[in-house]
Parts: sequence; structure tokens; C-alpha cells
Amino acid sequence: MASFQQHVNISIISSGVIIVPLHTANILSLNESIIALIVGLVGGMLPDLDLDDSKPTQIFFQLLSIFIPLILILHIFEQIPILHILALWLVCGLILHFVLRKTLAQMTTHRGIFHSIPMGILFAQIALFISQEKLQQSSELSSIIAFFIFFGFIVHLLLDEIYSFNLLGIKIKKSFGTALKLYAKNNLIGTLILYILILFFFKYIPINTEVFLHIFRVLKDMKIM
Repeated sequence: MASFQQHVNISIISSGVIIVPLHTANILSLNESIIALIVGLVGGMLPDLDLDDSKPTQIFFQLLSIFIPLILILHIFEQIPILHILALWLVCGLILHFVLRKTLAQMTTHRGIFHSIPMGILFAQIALFISQEKLQQSSELSSIIAFFIFFGFIVHLLLDEIYSFNLLGIKIKKSFGTALKLYAKNNLIGTLILYILILFFFKYIPINTEVFLHIFRVLKDMKIM
């Protein structure tokens, strides 16, 4: 399995390789290119959320403990006093750390359902939903964000599969085939729920397919894909 630093480096480099021709073709502005780079890095970290004490997991829950209370406070700030706001922030942080994080650790195993292609699709759909429906961004930018979440996610899985071979390519490790897969054979119920969620998002959150097709055409013309 590749290390955290290797995943970070490859996520940034691979995202950059895709971003440059898209920026040259005027699909991405400078600001959107920076967003795409950050999103590609985030996508590259997501598969390791099933590692209880991994750096991506620690960073993910630290960010959640900041932003979720902040979102709640911004919605009800004028209705409660400052001491209640601080108490709310503390309670949210404790719930995220001791309930949500512990629950996630108990429900997942490394190289399980999180290390699968459909999980990458679901994360991309969630990113699309948050960007388009909650942050009110354009369908074009939201689709680009979804694309780079999925791209970074798949790059992570591919890198893990590459590290399933030894340096000479003579021996295949037992971990081969456990990252880049369509289902988790030890968690069929979770896999079924995952596909149901994907179908739900496909039905209620439309994807701007023109953006994806435009991206693929540019990359094909540049002989990247």
C-alpha cells in the first residue's frame, strides 16, 4: 500500500496533468483550476477514511468538527446567546469524535467498501449535490468538482493496486484486487446500499454530461486519454 505522502504527491501531480490542458482550453479559469487541484487532492484522500487512525481520517473529522458547528451556528446565530453557541460547538465536536468517528470505525474495514469504484461515484455525487444545491454553484463548476473528486479517488485506488506488485513485478501481493473493485465481497449489504444511494442521486441530482464530454474531448485531443 502506498504511503500517505505518496498519495498526496500523486494526487496533486495527476490532477495537475489534467488541469493544465483544461485551463489551456478555457474550460477552467485560474480560480477554478486551483479549486480543481484541491478537490483532486481531497478525492485522493477519501479512500483511506476506513483507516481508523490515518491522517486523512484525522483531518476529515477535524474539518467536520469545525464546519458542521459553524453551519449550524450561522443558521441560528441570532436566536441563541454566545454561551449556548460555544456549548453547541463543543457538543457537536464531541458527537463527531466519539459517535460518528467510532461508528465509522466499527462499520468499515480497510480495503473494504470504501476502496471501491462505486464509492468514488457516490462521493462525486455528494460533492455535486453540496456544490450545486447547498452552495448554489453553477452546474458546470459543480460537475467539474464532481469529476475531480472521482478522478482523485480512482488515482488512489490505482496507486494501491500498483503497490500490490513488488518492484520487479515478479510477485503479486495478497492485497492485489482489494482496492480497484466494483463491490466488497465481505460486505454485500453495504454494497447493495451503496448502489441504491448511487441510483437515488442519479435520479434526483442531474449531472451536466456536456461538461464531462467536453473534458474528455479536450483530453483526447491532447492525447492524455
